[in-house]
Amino acid sequence: MKKIELHCHLDGSLNIEYANKLIGYDVKDKLVSTKDKNLTEYLKRFDLPIDLLQTKDNIEEFSYLLSKDLEKDEVIYAEVRFCPLLHTKKGLSIDEVINSVIDGFYRNFSVKVNLILCMMRNLTFDENKTIIDYAIKYKDDGVVGIDLAGDEIKYKTKDFEKLFDIAKENNIPFTIHAGEADGHESIDAAIKFGAKRIGHGIKAIENKNTIKKILQNDILLEICPSSNDDTGIYSITKNPFKELYDMGAKICINTDNRTVSNTNLKEEYEQISEIFGFTNQELINFNLNAIDKAFCSDFEKYKLRKEILNEK
Repeated sequence: MKKIELHCHLDGSLNIEYANKLIGYDVKDKLVSTKDKNLTEYLKRFDLPIDLLQTKDNIEEFSYLLSKDLEKDEVIYAEVRFCPLLHTKKGLSIDEVINSVIDGFYRNFSVKVNLILCMMRNLTFDENKTIIDYAIKYKDDGVVGIDLAGDEIKYKTKDFEKLFDIAKENNIPFTIHAGEADGHESIDAAIKFGAKRIGHGIKAIENKNTIKKILQNDILLEICPSSNDDTGIYSITKNPFKELYDMGAKICINTDNRTVSNTNLKEEYEQISEIFGFTNQELINFNLNAIDKAFCSDFEKYKLRKEILNEK
């Protein structure tokens, strides 16, 4: 089945073989989660990837290798997210970081990849404003939107409203990690800001009013079942996204972090079909939902729909 992926982190999806080659020994145990206790512990898995993504060559090669993994997974369109500021520790400029990622993905014509630049909850206002500035600079030139990622418990979503006001003033689309580790209040804040996509969003199940807002505002939930299991939030069998879906919420299925969660979309689809009984048509509909809310052009969406539906 051809697929769309909207929620995939570059630094959480590094090719292990290339990482081993760079380090000189097997680093799989450092990269792959083995059911971490919580999101904070899970996020420690990103320390090594960020260290490796500090040169133009490494950034380009890891991006290219991710595109090949997407191709093997029959993904035809992806939005890959990362925070460029995290990759300037050894002297690269933000422009060099972004262009290296773009160059890597552009080496593979089989998969269309656009970038989402992540603001981070632990960064300063000015640092995150810089992320928006670069999203503006590269808009329609490889970058299609922004995100807010990081420790959702420690840094509350409601405190970032001014940044999203700036994004809206400049017509920069955005998605927000919300309702993953933190409660439904995080989702309420994201909706108030104007988000039309929410990363995870599963804690909406805690509050009927939050669910009502999701339905009324036609919001897409970027669901990542294996990741939620790895972070100790919900096991796959008890993940409430099926309940939200049955209530009418629009969802799409994603990997979040292909390497850290040791998964791909084929495996995610197989798991949720086996556990919850999703049909092939429902899986296709999830992809159509993703296309509807993707940050690409209407013409690209038209082409993607035809491809997903096997129309000529």
